[in-house]
Amino acid sequence: MIGYAAEELFSLEEKRLLGLAQAMVLQAPYEIDGECVRCHELARAVALLLEIPRQVSDGWYGQVDHTWIWTTPREAFSPLPNVLDVYTPGRHPQVILIHTSTHLPFEYRRGARRRDIRKKVISDLVTLMRHAVVP
Repeated sequence: MIGYAAEELFSLEEKRLLGLAQAMVLQAPYEIDGECVRCHELARAVALLLEIPRQVSDGWYGQVDHTWIWTTPREAFSPLPNVLDVYTPGRHPQVILIHTSTHLPFEYRRGARRRDIRKKVISDLVTLMRHAVVP
């Protein structure tokens, strides 16, 4: 069955982004250089490959330090766009779309831009995931 969210809440473009992100993340390793890949680098790498790097947001998912991607540009004084989360904490599948609505719980809270981003990890992820992107 195709549920209400898939049918009514997400655009064809958002569903396309989801499919590409899912394919990319399947190519990503659990560790790079002996350290776990974090959502902060994974989201940035996926956003680079999707050509939407300005839509990455750092903040909190509930009580967890987290990073995600907005599906469309976020503008001041407008409703929040939907979320493409490529490493959702405590959820499986880990790559999901989340609809933003005043009627649903919203666990994503924006925070300050992270300063501890490992650029080499992003570069390595882009290299590993690049072939999953369909032109």
